[in-house]
Amino acid sequence: MATDINESVEIQISTLPWEQIAVDAFVCPTNSEGVMSHFPANKIRDLAGREVEAMVKEHTPLAIGAAFVTPAGKMKAKYLIHVPNTDRPGGRVQVEDVLRATAAVLVACKVKGFTSVAVPLMGAFELGIPAEEAARAIHSELKVYRGERPLRAFLMAKDADDVEVFELAMEGNIP
Repeated sequence: MATDINESVEIQISTLPWEQIAVDAFVCPTNSEGVMSHFPANKIRDLAGREVEAMVKEHTPLAIGAAFVTPAGKMKAKYLIHVPNTDRPGGRVQVEDVLRATAAVLVACKVKGFTSVAVPLMGAFELGIPAEEAARAIHSELKVYRGERPLRAFLMAKDADDVEVFELAMEGNIP
């Protein structure tokens, strides 16, 4: 699978089950209300434990472009970085929202000193954007990361389709 490396970030695709990747933080795309009712947030809530949703909801509304960090519960990741990419549960997502959410992830990583992060394909579900556009937005933001410490970013592919769109984004082959 594809790997993309520069002096500040190493980006690679992972097909590990989400609860098994040992990273500092796992990204949980959500909405401004913190309701974890739609994929991938509902899957992450089920893997980490339902209490993470209550932790986020105590601090809502969250702006698109903000991030909120919680423990990752039962997952091997130490923390979850909750980033809204829509205003309400099941709301429409735009490319700019995925870009802002990914930028918020990187700010959280810098502030918290995280050196590894797992990022699922976000924004490409239900009322979202095409998976290719979401993958390109995530990759483009990760690629420009410049931090004091190198960051290892894992693009979390749930299936062969996710692997393909992440590979295309990394190769720059998405129109």
